[in-house]
Amino acid sequence: MGNKGVSYQVNTGYYANFTSLTAPKNQSLNPNFITGFIDGEGCFHITIAKKTGYKTGYSVNLSFSIGLHSKDADLLRSIQEYFGGIGVLSVSSSTVYWRVFSVKELKVIIDHLDEYPLLTKKYIDFVLFKEAFRLFVNKTHLTYEGLINIASIKASMNLGLSETLKVAFPTYEIIDPLSLRSEGLIAIQVGKSINPYWVAGFTEAEGCFFVTIQENKSTATYQIKIGYQVTQHIRDQALIKSLKDFFDCGRSEPSGKAAISFRVTKFKDIAETVVPFFNNYPILGSKLQDFLDFKYVVKLMASKSHLTPEGLNEIKKIKSRMNSLR
Repeated sequence: MGNKGVSYQVNTGYYANFTSLTAPKNQSLNPNFITGFIDGEGCFHITIAKKTGYKTGYSVNLSFSIGLHSKDADLLRSIQEYFGGIGVLSVSSSTVYWRVFSVKELKVIIDHLDEYPLLTKKYIDFVLFKEAFRLFVNKTHLTYEGLINIASIKASMNLGLSETLKVAFPTYEIIDPLSLRSEGLIAIQVGKSINPYWVAGFTEAEGCFFVTIQENKSTATYQIKIGYQVTQHIRDQALIKSLKDFFDCGRSEPSGKAAISFRVTKFKDIAETVVPFFNNYPILGSKLQDFLDFKYVVKLMASKSHLTPEGLNEIKKIKSRMNSLR
């Protein structure tokens, strides 16, 4: 198992990993868990809009947001509380959003991510956003030259500039984030240096525990396959590949044209490494229920119950309520 420096013991027997099949209680949010979750779900925004009364003719607004399915409203509320209740939380029947707008409150997010850095390429967006924040605080954006700089930063982030803004600011340039600070980008931590709580938070955002049941109609038998998977855009392939080093098992493989996945599918690796890891570093949102179901399936398989009609039916029932079916 990677990350030898943390307090973590791998149980060598299958059954030792399934002493608890209920959700952990009173779990506090670790700051690295939050950063891992932001790596998956957070977004930095720069808005440039036409507005009369401004010398440049445009207003600039900065914000940070996380948007989730409403079933994760409690998790997002807990993250808001971790940051001292800043921002605005809005919940509908299907979605929940947490948005942070003010300079004072954005500084709280920036300070957290300076201390607990992002590990995906989203870190580049953060560096660019932080530069825009500096210009905004210094009121540089109120000058046309400053506005061009903000437009250049926006063009280098996320989806870039709209066609309308490209026409409005034809002299914008794509910015190299390394040019923004003398120290440049921090080195992306990989392999055994990744904090385990970051892995838990990132899994909550981007991971999946899955169960597949394949029927062989010619023999009237079933094959059950289980796995743990984390998928990202191909630009983060170095980080995804490093998870194999972290867990000391699994593999990385392409997932579509522009994505890459880390997958663990060997039963021994799941029972002796993946399950005990998430017992020690739990995910705390709605995906926790998927993990608990997944862990129960692993328990049934470890006891060979899946080879009985009763056990197979139980696994079918569990599978019917996991992930997008929940």
